[in-house]
Amino acid sequence: MGQLFVLTLVMEPGRTFNLVVINALRASGDAKFPFFMGLFSMWCIAVPGAYYLGIHLEFGLLGIWAALALDEWVRGLAMLWRWRSGSWQSKSLVA
Repeated sequence: MGQLFVLTLVMEPGRTFNLVVINALRASGDAKFPFFMGLFSMWCIAVPGAYYLGIHLEFGLLGIWAALALDEWVRGLAMLWRWRSGSWQSKSLVA
């Protein structure tokens, strides 16, 4: 149980970082990128990673949690890349 706590300490800053940057992008009018990146990240990182680590390597809940942490951090870093690229500035909520 202590291992899950330590893994949570790694995952939660990634989740918070992810939520803040995603909501900043959405507020600026760039909603499609966070949606499609989230879809890609969940289906290409979280789901296969959870299966591989949790079932195939038999880490159980710890493996599933590790895959979710990786998903949160990858998504957060992708959103930060999008924010820093400035391509969100061409998006608009109103015409």
